[in-house]
Formats: sequence, C-alpha cells, structure tokens
Amino acid sequence: MKKTMMSLVLATVMAAPAFAEQPIQLSVPGNNLPDGNVKGFRASLLYGQTPQVTGFQLPILGLAESQNFTGVSVGVFFGANRVTGNSTGLKMGLANWNDGRAKGADLGFANYTGGNFTGLQMGAFNYAGNLDGVQFGFINATDRINKGIQIGLINYDKSGTFVSESVPIFPIINARF
Repeated sequence: MKKTMMSLVLATVMAAPAFAEQPIQLSVPGNNLPDGNVKGFRASLLYGQTPQVTGFQLPILGLAESQNFTGVSVGVFFGANRVTGNSTGLKMGLANWNDGRAKGADLGFANYTGGNFTGLQMGAFNYAGNLDGVQFGFINATDRINKGIQIGLINYDKSGTFVSESVPIFPIINARF
C-alpha cells in the first residue's frame, strides 16, 4: 500500500508541470518547450500548437496554432495565426484563421472567422460567418452582417445587401445597422 501511494504521489508530481501555465514557451514542429498553456510570451518557429495562449505571441516563418487565444500576436516573416476555439485581441500576420468566434482586430493578407466576428478585419480578403464590426479590404464576405460595414471592391453578404435581400454583392460599401 505504501509503495502504491508513493507511486501515485510521484506520478502526480511529475505530471503537474505538463498542465501548468508557462510564462515563456518556444514552439517548434512537434514540441513545446516547456509544454502546457502559456500565460506570458510564446514564440512559434515554423509550426507550433499549444492549447491556450494568454499574452504575446510571435509566429515566425509559419503557423502558430492554439485552441484559445487572448492577447496580441505579431507574425513575422510569413507568420500566421490559427485559433480553433475563441480568440480575443489583436492578431497581425500573413493570415489569421479563427474556427470559432473572434473579438478584436485581425490585420493580415487574409482573415477568416468561421463564427461571429466582432471588431475590425483588414486585409486583401476578409470573411466572417457573422459580422458585428468593420471589414476593410479588396474582397469582403460574410453570411450575415448583424451590425456593421464592409468597405471594399467587392462586398458579399449572403443574407443580402442594404439595397435588397436578393442582391448579395455590392461594390465599394455595404452596411446594416
């Protein structure tokens, strides 16, 4: 019994760092040094994946991926961001990809949010499932503008434009308030 208890205690102590929040993390393909959620600074070289990031993120030459993100991310040398859950804050990179909801600002060549986007998307191509905010780019697209404005060469709203519900595309400006 005593050996079993010691083994459980030892296993718990050794596993605890894997679940701890890290103040600094370097992500490279297949490894996070150290492993765990980040509350502080994270640099991702080529490709890095971690569950949760709160703070400042620096994707370098590739993709920084997390389940949830809160903070500021600045991609350098073709750095890009992907969040599979929810995102809050500022993301700047070649591409910003949110599978869930996003709040804040996405500034990049291409910005995609599958769920509801609240804030500013600015890039050559912007897409939001639902938009509460501003899209500014050459091509802007959404399934529905809840409250917001699209400013660009081509503005697409699947639910219709301010001109008519049967006209999904309108050039230069489209809005709903």
